[in-house]
Amino acid sequence: MMKFQVNGVSEGLALKATAGNHEMVLDEGSQMGGKDSGPNPLQTSLAALASCETVTANMAAKEMGFDLQSIDFEIEGEFDPKGFMGDPSVRPYFQTVRVNATVKTSESEERVKELQEKVEARCPVYTMMKAADVKMEDSWTVK
Repeated sequence: MMKFQVNGVSEGLALKATAGNHEMVLDEGSQMGGKDSGPNPLQTSLAALASCETVTANMAAKEMGFDLQSIDFEIEGEFDPKGFMGDPSVRPYFQTVRVNATVKTSESEERVKELQEKVEARCPVYTMMKAADVKMEDSWTVK
């Protein structure tokens, strides 16, 4: 079993988080009362998704003998702020997340699809979002 720990110190809406040897600052924009000193938590969760899919793709590609030269992501999440603002009829997290991946490879479209399926089945952040009933819209194309 692996364990992960993050420690956070807040100042207003900003949070300085320490994860292992790394520090990051998360904040909200001025429209939410923050100072925009870092990405907000939802942006950070989308970045975590891109990072997790990258790691998972590289691991799966190695296992498959897949020529993965690079993988780039554009990820967009749709969020209804009414849930965050207290409306119990609206969930306070993403309704939909769109993942557009561009894969640089010499492999066929069929093999890219196989890699995509492995990533979507094994990526912890992706599967956590799916388990939360976030609608995941995925498009993987070859560069």
